[in-house]
Amino acid sequence: MKTGLSFYKKIFSDIDAGDLAPLYLLSGEERYIMEEMGVRIRAAALGNDCDFNFDMEYGSEIDIERFVSTANSYPFMGEKRVLFIKELEKLKGKWKQLLEYCSNPAMTSIVIMFFNTHDESGKKIRSGKDYSKLEKIVGGKGRHLRFDKLKQEDLKKWICTKAARSGVTLSLETADSLIESVGSDLYNIQNELDKVFLVFEGKDITEKSIGKVIGRYRLNAVYDLIESIRPGKENLVLSVLSNIISSGAERPSTLLYLVTRHFLSLLKIKAGGGGGGYYFDRIKKTASLFTTREIIVWLENIRVADLTIKSTSFPEKLLLESVFIHSMNGKYMDLSAGAVGTV
Repeated sequence: MKTGLSFYKKIFSDIDAGDLAPLYLLSGEERYIMEEMGVRIRAAALGNDCDFNFDMEYGSEIDIERFVSTANSYPFMGEKRVLFIKELEKLKGKWKQLLEYCSNPAMTSIVIMFFNTHDESGKKIRSGKDYSKLEKIVGGKGRHLRFDKLKQEDLKKWICTKAARSGVTLSLETADSLIESVGSDLYNIQNELDKVFLVFEGKDITEKSIGKVIGRYRLNAVYDLIESIRPGKENLVLSVLSNIISSGAERPSTLLYLVTRHFLSLLKIKAGGGGGGYYFDRIKKTASLFTTREIIVWLENIRVADLTIKSTSFPEKLLLESVFIHSMNGKYMDLSAGAVGTV
């Protein structure tokens, strides 16, 4: 079966065009792209209301009777229902009903099954006779797509494309340096790219500059701070913030800018902004942890702090700490009270 970046682009394009099947079997080693494919199918079938008619099970825990019953039921106030079975390789003794369903799938449901052909160590997972039957059935009733590891040249192109979509320009040589530093695992690469996107949005990143920042404390510290901002994690947030301030890893004004971008992204999700893929899915999950008011409190306090930095000599470090403390407590900062009072 043909694989590779051009093949993946083609099937992603088919999905975006609305060419959907009732069954998908996604198998292989490249788990990250398999995950992206599943998310893209879900978005194409359900639109912005991605969670309304969506169910997800894992092979080791699935109640197969309930799953098949759900797949056979009509969508609620929609045209399609989407169901995931992740880690299908861990399904034990429950294949009969799944094979029966796949032999006669409901046309109002899209069932997507993920089968990892290799474990975390890279060792090939042995597939049984029931899986072979499933491959044959899905090949006739739906689509069996195989996801092999990207080769070096395709991997570099994938990195450059990801960067371009996030407002960062990377050359193939720079992408090669990133692979040398991080390895070929797409999850690890995406994790490092997220850090780069956070700091270098809208800029060209050279091989020399990425060599200086990838894996360095400054980049990791800023990323850790943004990722730690969650309700109930106040002590962790303040600890990370304190480490950044005391080490001088980043200027307070830059931190305010990066945190602003983060909360503007969350606000966009709250306002119904759409999207797809790993990064969107992660941001959407983060947005669900905050109310709209909590996000607005953060943005307003950052705005007040930014005005204060530009118009007074108020200590930036103290101002930054005030933004975080007030925002995590859901309180507005009062500019007239020296930027540390509450409303």
